[in-house]
Amino acid sequence: MSTVSISRCNSYEEAENAVRKCINNLGGISSFINPGNRVLIKPNLLLAKKPEEAITTHPQIIEAVIKLVKEAGATPLVGDSPGWPVDDLKRYWETSGILEVCARLNTKIVNFEASGIYKKKINGNQYYIAKPVLDADFVINVPKIKTHGLTVFTCAVKNMYGVVPGLKKTEYHKQSPNPTQFAQHVVDIFSLSKPGLNIVDGVIGMDGTGPSAGNPKELNMVLASTDGVASDSLVTHLLGKYPLKIPTTKIAYKKGLGEAYINKIEVLGYYPEVRKDFKWPPRLTSSLDMIPSSIARALMKFYWARPSINPDKCTDCKTCIKSCPVDALRAGVNIPEFNYPECIKCMCCMEMCPEKAVEVEKSLINKLFSRNN
Repeated sequence: MSTVSISRCNSYEEAENAVRKCINNLGGISSFINPGNRVLIKPNLLLAKKPEEAITTHPQIIEAVIKLVKEAGATPLVGDSPGWPVDDLKRYWETSGILEVCARLNTKIVNFEASGIYKKKINGNQYYIAKPVLDADFVINVPKIKTHGLTVFTCAVKNMYGVVPGLKKTEYHKQSPNPTQFAQHVVDIFSLSKPGLNIVDGVIGMDGTGPSAGNPKELNMVLASTDGVASDSLVTHLLGKYPLKIPTTKIAYKKGLGEAYINKIEVLGYYPEVRKDFKWPPRLTSSLDMIPSSIARALMKFYWARPSINPDKCTDCKTCIKSCPVDALRAGVNIPEFNYPECIKCMCCMEMCPEKAVEVEKSLINKLFSRNN
């Protein structure tokens, strides 16, 4: 049976105590790391955004984890690769508030883009994993609870996708435009990176059109587990979604990487009530299984969902053009324009847009038959 520890946490001022409670429930930090270990702490650093925007792991959660690692006599390192290659990575760390924490606690930030890679093969695919991840004696995964336009949900399993540096992340999107196919890549990378402990920032998460364009949502909890699949499953259950409807959870469970059934997960500490007010993202892909297959096939050409740009929000910064893995966007008169036949609906444009200007546009048939929460 897998175990997930939960602490109630009403604000980030309480984060350190909440993280400590979670880890103590699991036996204490010394149960996981030894003096002298090099410990890689992997947050979610998707964009150069301030902590209050709920897009990145909050710096006070990272601070709590760093302190625990140091108390165990180990050496903490902090590292991640943003959603797409950047020239000024320092700006990302600085804006997120994590740079200040690391400087104050004398903790090194490692640059995944410049530290080299290991090539690893699994399930017939080759993956590039940043060297600091596999060179570490122990990896602590510190994700944030958010929705995701392509994978529905991002937390422990999806967060480890950031161990792949630079443009390689967009290549996997290009190779696997189908959400299930892409989720397979995510799970492969999670299994290769092998986080030994997952500490989840669930104080303020994100619902709606995450992982960057959604709305901050008070969830008031911190979780910890050695089983990232179990922690993801429990979180989605608490937010009103059946865990095996999350592609990454379903695939990871089938591969034996963790537990997905709630009745087989032991919860230590605080057990929140199931939320009914959490908004899941619009579905970009779906089968029309509510109607006979012959009619569904006839309707499919009218059944679509695709990214579109809201001209009232777009500043024409062209970030979406740069982040598109298949060059399905080009400069327009006032805002970028989509070449929809080339679009693979990976939602990198939505994920990387700093203005939350990329939205989901649905056909009338899709609106009628989509089953969104």
